[in-house]
Amino acid sequence: MGEGAGRHAVLYLVLFPTAVFLVAAYSEALFLAGAIAAFYYARRNQWMYAAIPCAVATATRAAGIFLLLGLAVELIRQRDSRNLKGGLVALGAGLIPVFAYGAYLARIKGDFFYFFVDQREGWHRGFVGPLESLANTWELTTAPSSPTNWILTWRFELVAAAVGLIVLGVLLIRREWGYAAYTGTTLAALMTSTWYFSIPRMLLSVFPIYLLLAGFTAGRPGRHELLVAVMAPVAALGVIVFTQGAWFY
Repeated sequence: MGEGAGRHAVLYLVLFPTAVFLVAAYSEALFLAGAIAAFYYARRNQWMYAAIPCAVATATRAAGIFLLLGLAVELIRQRDSRNLKGGLVALGAGLIPVFAYGAYLARIKGDFFYFFVDQREGWHRGFVGPLESLANTWELTTAPSSPTNWILTWRFELVAAAVGLIVLGVLLIRREWGYAAYTGTTLAALMTSTWYFSIPRMLLSVFPIYLLLAGFTAGRPGRHELLVAVMAPVAALGVIVFTQGAWFY
């Protein structure tokens, strides 16, 4: 990508519209610390070093499962038998927190997958077909009984879903199979929920976005400055809205 691309990618992360969740009491920052490091070492054929970051990511949030799927595809893409042992160790390390948490739920709730029950009973969300999920979300954007704040929220959800699909398309065109698997499975889970919810916030964790943006602006100062000029006010607005107790993301 050229000199400075890494710094640009970090800047785009900090200025992402939902970057407030990097400093709020959410798991995004810790998850990204594990996810980015895991892919960093994996793509450099240093799979043993990816083990601890994998475990950090999956211990932080359920989306770590999608990270493991992306890393598995990356391991297959490399087609190097010398990486097989290290890759299996890294993926196995990432599965340990998942099974530990499931075992804990099984012990206290009698159900290894009790987090699905929490989603259903606490958030009234389950898995539906993608068309039904889209239709439900669209209906919420036009419901006259919905508060203005929530109507805007659902519209942001639709925009974020479209952005995520565009990113996935670019990754597939560029044959970034590992990144695409991680991004695609994350979007699939979000877009088969009863309705779209927290997609803008979840996109913050889809770090290939920042790599693509860094590639887009590499060697083009005008593009970089324009992107920063657009992102910075939106990120600032997100901080203001969140600290005022409203919810747009």
